[in-house]
Amino acid sequence: MMTYRRSLVCAFLLILTVLVTPLYAQHLETYATPHLFALPTATTTRLFGMGGFVSCIKDQGFGQPAFAGMLTENSSVGRASITEFAGGLRLNGYQGSLAVPLKSDRQGLQITSFTLTSKAGLMNTPLGPVSARLAEEDLSLQYGYRVSPQWVFGIGVSPKLHTDTDLSNPLNGMPLAHYHSTAKLGARLGGTYQFSNEGCAGFIFDNYTEDVRGSGLAIGPPVSDTFTSREIVIGVSQRLSRNVLGAVEWQQLSSKGAGVTVGDSGLRVGVEVQPAPAWAFRLGSNLGAASTGLGYQDDAWSCNYTYVRNWNDDSVGPLFGHSNTNQLELQYHW
Repeated sequence: MMTYRRSLVCAFLLILTVLVTPLYAQHLETYATPHLFALPTATTTRLFGMGGFVSCIKDQGFGQPAFAGMLTENSSVGRASITEFAGGLRLNGYQGSLAVPLKSDRQGLQITSFTLTSKAGLMNTPLGPVSARLAEEDLSLQYGYRVSPQWVFGIGVSPKLHTDTDLSNPLNGMPLAHYHSTAKLGARLGGTYQFSNEGCAGFIFDNYTEDVRGSGLAIGPPVSDTFTSREIVIGVSQRLSRNVLGAVEWQQLSSKGAGVTVGDSGLRVGVEVQPAPAWAFRLGSNLGAASTGLGYQDDAWSCNYTYVRNWNDDSVGPLFGHSNTNQLELQYHW
């Protein structure tokens, strides 16, 4: 009986391998999945609670390089993020940032590192579930310069940005496919325009190329290609009253290579309410995913927490199921 079962399992694996080989060989873009939860799309926990804004609200640990030109004090930020999917995949993200003004409110520099690891979980495919594990490591340098009282521009580069995606058989752990990407050329450009004391418009254009390699039983001979990844963000924020800040932002992500183009786009909207000087409550929509947040700040420290339901669900929901994200961040400035 045991031999019969083993024969069935071996036959299933053989059939799965034969059928899945062309599927994975033609879908190298799987490599980009970690980017959706890592530094290329990261923002601060405070802004994540409002809906995930990047371009138009200044905060410590920013993703908008132009904000480096507005620095007036040193700051350090630590962040931890956990995203758990219905299929069992668990993503653990850790970010650290250090920002230093080179000339107060004129030019500055921020250094940020990010690490994404995961606990394996099920990934749905047209031929059945496989076990998936994701990872990413990033390092970015962002420089900003104020050119006028209203305009500030910045540039960011990533000397280190690579991902790893591993797919295996959920029954016995046998490796099926491995994808590895390494960013080569590219930069993030950003700019902001302050049109009032409490109003700001901003934009970000991020473009870089990545070498992607795939290998494993389900791929056959190793394959490789070059992908171009692009991000465009445009947003505006305005203080709606003394205690309420509102914002709206549009983002488009795309990746092109191996004869295919994939991507996603949508709106973010959100508000921050301050019932007391040290406390803030936040509500937002991150491309359709609801977010809530809570923050506390004193003269030197601030602590922020955010919860997001079904983050990036349009892109990864069919693969991994629904998700819950909890994020905690601690900031210190001096």
